[in-house]
Parts: sequence; structure tokens; C-alpha cells
Amino acid sequence: MSAPSMAGDWRSVEAFDEAISVSDLSEVSHHLIRASDGEKIEAHLVFFTSSAFRLKVVDLGDRALTGHIDLADALRSAGCVAGVNGGFFHRDGRPLGLVIASGQRINRFETSRLLSGLIYGDARGIYLIRRGRFEDRPGIDALLQSGPYLVEAGRAVRGLSDAATASRTFVATDWRGRWLLGAMHARITLAELGELLATSGLLAPWRVDRALNLDGGSSTGFFFAGAADRSSVILRPRKAVRTLLGIVPR
Repeated sequence: MSAPSMAGDWRSVEAFDEAISVSDLSEVSHHLIRASDGEKIEAHLVFFTSSAFRLKVVDLGDRALTGHIDLADALRSAGCVAGVNGGFFHRDGRPLGLVIASGQRINRFETSRLLSGLIYGDARGIYLIRRGRFEDRPGIDALLQSGPYLVEAGRAVRGLSDAATASRTFVATDWRGRWLLGAMHARITLAELGELLATSGLLAPWRVDRALNLDGGSSTGFFFAGAADRSSVILRPRKAVRTLLGIVPR
């Protein structure tokens, strides 16, 4: 008999608006509750389509070490309507894995177990794939190597850690042009996050085909620019970060 899903204990407090599935851009603060102990978490989510938006990677470079760069200000300055903190980095600020920001290549492609996936974009679209399937080519102007992979072919990836809990940042897609950037300060395991994303209705109104973990913990941050009738939504990291992952209108 297979083990019960960790997501089976969680329920959405509110249903997703049906308009999210047909809108090019939507932002929600979505709440989940765990039946066994009443634990509640809030997830900040931006849903967008790759037909309306391009991927943008913002590299803060040496400025990241100062700790004075505001995530929201940096994303706004880059023309992003929404974004989250990006990939992992060393203590001295050097990024882990390959980064391409505004067409400029930073660091190098790495094969460590952690960096199992890539999120990248070009003039044609946005892509999320396993490291081993990546084929480098001209025209890629935004890329982050990160991990671990959380969801593949609609199922939570096996072997994800179910021990350490932390705040989480992630990117997900239905692989049909619909995308999700998300962040939460609630402390959950990677295994639990994979299960939540793979269960329709918990963190997305549509079936997540694949998802990738980004840097989390004290790096977790989120930004949505808002609109004429709505103020900005900002979740600030508790420490400086090196890269940001955002979206800009096509």
C-alpha cells in the first residue's frame, strides 16, 4: 500500500477565482489550512501567460552584498510587473549555477545535485526543464539554474526532503502557456511543497505539470506591481539576494 499524500491533510480556505485560468495576469494571496492541527499558511501567487509576458532575470551583482537593494525597487526599475527572489548564491555573493541576465552570461553551468532544473526564456517563450535536457543556444536572454525539481509530469518528485522546513519560493507551469510565481513565509518541507503543487486546487486552479524550487528561507521575497485600483504587494527578503526572477510585458 502506498503512503498517503502529505497534501491530503491540507485544504484551501477559499476557492480560486475562475478568471485566473483565462486571465493573462492575476495576483492572489491564497490561504491553506491543515486539518490535523489547524496550521494555516499564506501563499503569495502571481499567475501569468507566456503569450503576454517574457521572463526577466535581474542580476544585482556586487550590490547584493551591501544589503541595501530593495527587491521591489529593483524589479520596478527593470520594468517587471511581478517577480520573486531568484537562484542560490555563495556567501560572497557569487551565484550558484548558470545565470543569464539581460542576455549576459554570469557564472557557469553546474551539475551539483541541488541544481537539477532550469527556468529560462527567449523571444519565443518560457521553458522549465531538467538540467540534463537543456540545450544551450543563442537567443536565451533570461535563465536561472536552480532546484530541486518539485513536480514532473504532474506528480511530486520522489525523494524530496521531508525533514527541514523553511520559507519557500517557486515557479510552476501547466506547460500549456500558463505560469505561476509563488512565495510563502510559512515553513514547510520540500516534499510537502511538491505535493501541494501537484494537487490541483491547492496552489493553482489548473494542473501543474512541472515546478522548480528557487532559493528560499530568509531569501524568500515577492513583488506584484498592482494596478490603478490596487496597491503593490510586497514580501521582502530578510537578507540580501543576488538574483531576481520577474516578468515583463511582451
